Amino acid sequence: MAAPSNVFWDPAGHLHTNALRWEGFPRLLWESLRSLLYTELPQYDAVEYQEEGVRRCRVRMTIPQHPFRSQWQPIDVNVVGHRIVDTIEGAALEAIYLFCNQHPREVAGQPIGLFSTTDPNNPEWNLKIVPEGHRLEGSTEEALQGTMRFMSVQHHYQLLLHRGMGQLISVAQGHFRNADRQVTQIQQLQASVTEKEEIIVALRRPFITEKTRSMRVMR
Repeated sequence: MAAPSNVFWDPAGHLHTNALRWEGFPRLLWESLRSLLYTELPQYDAVEYQEEGVRRCRVRMTIPQHPFRSQWQPIDVNVVGHRIVDTIEGAALEAIYLFCNQHPREVAGQPIGLFSTTDPNNPEWNLKIVPEGHRLEGSTEEALQGTMRFMSVQHHYQLLLHRGMGQLISVAQGHFRNADRQVTQIQQLQASVTEKEEIIVALRRPFITEKTRSMRVMR
């Protein structure tokens, strides 16, 4: 059974949580770490902010030092995303990828071990050839259930990314409409200035003509 999720905000506006309230990569990461005898939960530090009018989120998390394997050093992850939930998911996924690549033998035979054959920085998410050592252990049913959990979480994460991309597109469209409106206003102002300049020239023309006649008479 997963440990209860602690969630709190600090005075600086940072959210601190172990992110175990939902079925996602943080929970799968913790279950895998616990099976490898980790005792300390990874903690996620999330903060939202505005960057050039776009809502952003930064998440920092650390897989702690293993309690008795001194060579298993902490793994630090720093991820920037759009919203808190999808960025926490992305941070946990990045941590899974790094952990699997650092400890390939230990994760071999477990569903989490398949993540060492993917690269979260590759937008196409192509699976490489799965090594022989990564064939899942246990019964076929258990292996299938574990794999399906990871696939389900991956699908949910992709939905979060799709939703975030849709929101970013809406923001971009809003900026485009504002820019287009401002261009139209500038063009209208330029036309108004040109029209007023023409009126001024037209009003000054009789005065200039009369002044020219007076100068000719004086000569």
